[in-house]
Amino acid sequence: MTFQLTVGEATITQVTELARWPFPPWELFPDATGEQAARAAAEFGPGYVEERTGALVLAIHSYLVRIGGTTLVVDAGNGNHKDRPNLLPHHRFDTDFLNRFAGTGTAVEDVDVVVSTHLHPDHCGWNTRLEGDRWRPTFPGARYVFGRAELDSLQALAATEHPEGVAADLVRMYDDSVRPVLQNGRWEIADDGHLLAEHGDTKVVLRAAPGHTGGHLVAEIRSREGGAVISGDVVHHPIQLLYPELSQAGDADPALARRTRDAVLERCARDGLLLLPAHFPADHPFTLIRDGGRLRLLPVTGHHA
Repeated sequence: MTFQLTVGEATITQVTELARWPFPPWELFPDATGEQAARAAAEFGPGYVEERTGALVLAIHSYLVRIGGTTLVVDAGNGNHKDRPNLLPHHRFDTDFLNRFAGTGTAVEDVDVVVSTHLHPDHCGWNTRLEGDRWRPTFPGARYVFGRAELDSLQALAATEHPEGVAADLVRMYDDSVRPVLQNGRWEIADDGHLLAEHGDTKVVLRAAPGHTGGHLVAEIRSREGGAVISGDVVHHPIQLLYPELSQAGDADPALARRTRDAVLERCARDGLLLLPAHFPADHPFTLIRDGGRLRLLPVTGHHA
C-alpha cells in the first residue's frame, strides 16, 4: 500500500507499516455505537469497517518527503520487537517495514530528518531498531526533531516512580525509541512554525495541533501550486467526518482535540490542501469539500507510485 504525489518542489511517498489494524468501535472511540459504525460502513465501504465484525479498520503509515536534496521521514511507525504489554495493539510487531521503505529507492542512511507528529508508540517506534541487545537509531545520519512540549511531557512521565498501565508502556517507549536517539543520535527541539526544509517556493513546516497530546504537531507542505497536511492523530478514521463529536480513546484533551480536528479539516477544505492521514486504510490522499452542513471526504486517485 503506497502512493506518491508532488507538491511544488516536494515529492511525498506513503510507506505503510501495517495495512489493516482493526478495532472494535467502542475501543477506538469510547462513545461510538454500532449504528454509527454501520453508517460508516455504508458511507465508506468494507475497507474501513469489517463486514463480519463491525470493527473499524485503521492502518499505520509513514511519509517520506524529498525536497531540494533533503530527505525527511514524518512519523516513523510502531517498530518491531517493542514491548507494549499494556498496549497490546502495539506489542511486539514483526513487519517488513524496512524492506518496504527500501522499496521506495531511499536507504535509511539517506534520511536527513526524522520527525514525529507526537510521541506515541505508533508514531516514533521506528526511530530505533534492535541491533544485538541494544536499540540504535534506525536512520543513523538523520537529525531527529522532537516537539518541545511532547519531549518535556514524556521526560516528566519517565521521571515518575513506578508508572503503571499505559503510562508504563509510554516509559518503555521512551526508553527504547526516544532515549537511544538522545544518547546516540543527532536531535533538536521544535516549536510551532519550525521550518523543516524548503526549496524554491515550497516549504515543509511544523504547526501546532494540540488535543490528542498536548504538543501534537502536523507537518504542512506548501507551495504556490497547492499543499498537503500530514495530519498524525488529528483524525483517526473517516467516521469522525460523519460524527465530529467522536473522541479517540487516547485523546488527552477531547474538547481541544475536536477543535483542532475541526480547524485542520476546515483549513484543508478552504485552502485546497490534501489530507495525508496516519491511519486511514487507503493508498491515496484525500481532499475535503463542504457539502451543506458537513465536510465530505473525497479520495484523490492517480498518484500511485
